[in-house]
Amino acid sequence: MAIWTTGPLQRLLAATECYGLPQNSSKSCGVLPYVHLGKVPYTKALRLQECLVRRRIDLNNTSDDERSRAGVSDLLILLEHPPTFTAGRRIKGQDEEGTRLKVLGADYVETLRGGQATFHGPGQLVGYPILDIRNYKLSVRCYVSSLEKTIIETCAKYDIKAETTEHTGVWMNGTHKIAAIGIQVQRYITSHGIALNCDTDLTWFDHIVPCGLQDKFVTSLSEQLGRGVTTEEVIPQYCNAFGGVFGRQMTKLEDVEGGKELWNEIDEVLRSS
Repeated sequence: MAIWTTGPLQRLLAATECYGLPQNSSKSCGVLPYVHLGKVPYTKALRLQECLVRRRIDLNNTSDDERSRAGVSDLLILLEHPPTFTAGRRIKGQDEEGTRLKVLGADYVETLRGGQATFHGPGQLVGYPILDIRNYKLSVRCYVSSLEKTIIETCAKYDIKAETTEHTGVWMNGTHKIAAIGIQVQRYITSHGIALNCDTDLTWFDHIVPCGLQDKFVTSLSEQLGRGVTTEEVIPQYCNAFGGVFGRQMTKLEDVEGGKELWNEIDEVLRSS
């Protein structure tokens, strides 16, 4: 699986049975804010995630009163990236590959997420949940499964039947990947996440073997539906699916207590990085 963990997580990672909130439960267990940042360079988004993960870990080490004053703890980040190839931990350090991909006019970034090479670019909805998985009573494996379900249910809203296979991610007919998943977990706090192809230029994927899988292909919502499906159109659908799977009421960051202050912190990180 495309997972990289740090900290005391082995017992969570080893769990084989999913437990926690009922999937698609109409009963909400609280509010989960989300923020749409538009198009953000990958390295800036990486820096932002690092800051938000550190903030979330720090919150876990404070008193209940301090956490309450902070307002926002968990957060779903939604954005797009300019054309970027990323290397997961399995292929880091392959300098020749990075040079080849940069010549194509895309950025190339080595990351700590699980998995191998993948592509991010315009028309792809990227979601980076910054969550404490203990709050959802999920093992790491079940967290990945829950992310897959958010994609499957988003596709279902467009009458597209998507599925999981033995390979991480979400697929059409077992051969065409419509969404990639790669996560990192530090002290129970998640980062990285999902990438759903909406109206992505799929020719970018011709230059790599996505996620290291031979004889597999990529697809998008637009290709499946035969019309343009923008990320802006998909965001409300994805947020509804995410809230249903994780048992949370999805609310814009600026509409929750402490949201404007956190938004200002996010803006400062993006401007300075």
